Amino acid sequence: MANVECPHCKNTFKGSPLKGVAAATAGAIVGGKVGAGFGIAGGPLGAISGLIPGAIGGGVISYLSSNKFYKCDICTRYFML
Repeated sequence: MANVECPHCKNTFKGSPLKGVAAATAGAIVGGKVGAGFGIAGGPLGAISGLIPGAIGGGVISYLSSNKFYKCDICTRYFML
């Protein structure tokens, strides 16, 4: 990952690549649980469960949003890029 600079104390550190993976996994689980309660119309073939689309959507949204939030190692403040 790229170097991230804290806007408060100007400390430079590397972002963790595992943070995005953990957030995507958690988002996929939550999205799957929420999506399982919904059906998606399938036209003349019937309907399908929303589990898979919910898991994909939750994982993608969580991954993209997790790469915007960081915590500085020195001043321990949270900030958004």
